[in-house]
Amino acid sequence: MNRSFFHGLKGSSVILRLRETLSFFRTYARDIGRFLLYATFPVIIIENFLSYYATVYNYPPEIYSLSIIIHFFYQPIYTGGLIFLISKIVSGEEWSIKGCLLVGFACWVKLLFVNIISSLFIILGLIAFIFPGLIVFARLSLAEFNVVLERQRPIDALLRSSRVTKGFTWQIIGSVFLLSAMLLGIKLLINLLIATFSLEYLPVFMVSELIVIILWSSLTILLFRFYDLATKASQQLDIQLAQ
Repeated sequence: MNRSFFHGLKGSSVILRLRETLSFFRTYARDIGRFLLYATFPVIIIENFLSYYATVYNYPPEIYSLSIIIHFFYQPIYTGGLIFLISKIVSGEEWSIKGCLLVGFACWVKLLFVNIISSLFIILGLIAFIFPGLIVFARLSLAEFNVVLERQRPIDALLRSSRVTKGFTWQIIGSVFLLSAMLLGIKLLINLLIATFSLEYLPVFMVSELIVIILWSSLTILLFRFYDLATKASQQLDIQLAQ
């Protein structure tokens, strides 16, 4: 991880992770935004077209559900590309939108399986009680990074994530909770502005959706930071055990 973004930052672990994340996002927002514009805007057009007309013209509810399904299946592609992009930025290597998207497409099936499996475990944990669901989320939160950056199979990626995040569980929960609260507040504000100024037009919805996706990329940055920390901690532990 590029230490220049974190030098001099002080505070509790949770606050420090947030400050690191926001610092990285501010520095590379243009690169991240450019990638996500190309990677997500075509599917944003389709999603918003379906949901907008389903709402305005009272199309069957299945049409609205279709937009959700499209996003669910496409999301692993741009998430995989975003993870690869962040890794290239951190390492100081050259990157391209095409290269990042190709990685996302190459990892699509594995990432989809990871999302399905982890979602099922998280839902079961939330049903059992809220805290088990949060713990499961934290322990499996780095599986996508293992798929993209370590080229691991879904089950191996989930198992490795569960192992390396053991010492970071509550930091991940706290950091993700605070960052998600901030992002949800911003999204609510955007929706409020659209409603207040009567901007309920399809192009406005599409632009606002793109802005929200770009802002939510900071969550991937946050988890990438934990991936870096957890990986290094695991490597140090392996060295100690080997001695």
